[in-house]
Amino acid sequence: MSGRQINESVEKPFRLTAIRFSHYVEKVRWTMDRLGIPYLERPLMPMVHFMVTPFVTGLSGHADEHSTRFSTPVIKTDRNEVIVKSSAIMCYLSERCLSEDETLFPTEEVVQLDEHYNRYLGPHTRRLFYFNVLNQADLMFELADRNVGAGQAWLFKTLYRSFRRWIRSGLGITRERVDKGIGHIYKEFDRVAQTLSDGRPYLFGDRLTAADISFACLGGAAMLPTPAEGYGAYLPPLDRCSGELRRVSTELRESDAGKWVLGLYRAERGKRVIPALPSLS
Repeated sequence: MSGRQINESVEKPFRLTAIRFSHYVEKVRWTMDRLGIPYLERPLMPMVHFMVTPFVTGLSGHADEHSTRFSTPVIKTDRNEVIVKSSAIMCYLSERCLSEDETLFPTEEVVQLDEHYNRYLGPHTRRLFYFNVLNQADLMFELADRNVGAGQAWLFKTLYRSFRRWIRSGLGITRERVDKGIGHIYKEFDRVAQTLSDGRPYLFGDRLTAADISFACLGGAAMLPTPAEGYGAYLPPLDRCSGELRRVSTELRESDAGKWVLGLYRAERGKRVIPALPSLS
């Protein structure tokens, strides 16, 4: 399923409110692109999203240990339904557009592994990224220039010192937690490699599931995939990142699980049916 044809069950484009380079957002983009669901993305930078999402979610958002009630992704469907959280959105899309034989959540084990990655992988790769990139203002400014419009990029740059402090505080970014997280990331990649060592193409056998997409996005983000490799946003070039992030990303790319993730992007990611704005090319 390439995602190149617009899904005929959708009456008008969905609206996706998103921190564009977020790996949780990428889970939703991947699913919509794969299913051919047209959508218009409202790309945001971190912290700026707090000024926007309350007007989209109203009182429907909710906080958990890793995110606030105003986190992204958020979608508004062609039926004016507002859905928050990446896995809830994926479940909705799967139930609406796929048969029981095609569902992305065929078993409870898939549901549990997807949630495991949400809770115990995504936060670690996010802290690793921000710990290393927040001190490189030029990279953060480039993220703004490449992922959002000029006005929002200007606002982000103007308030960057305050935003940087709030991001560190809000996500609990410390040297100790990053060190612990790096070890956990490697363990998760090793577990995936062990699961795939019997020759299966996907984590649960012969079919792509939400667990595959979740690992590819939440774990794969630590490898800094490019738009050319399939990622739906602009991330910093590997050769311009700090030594630690560059080392970890390179080692993950060279691992068996990392090679599998990049292969998933090539074979399964799908193409946008409505081009990204600002353009990622």
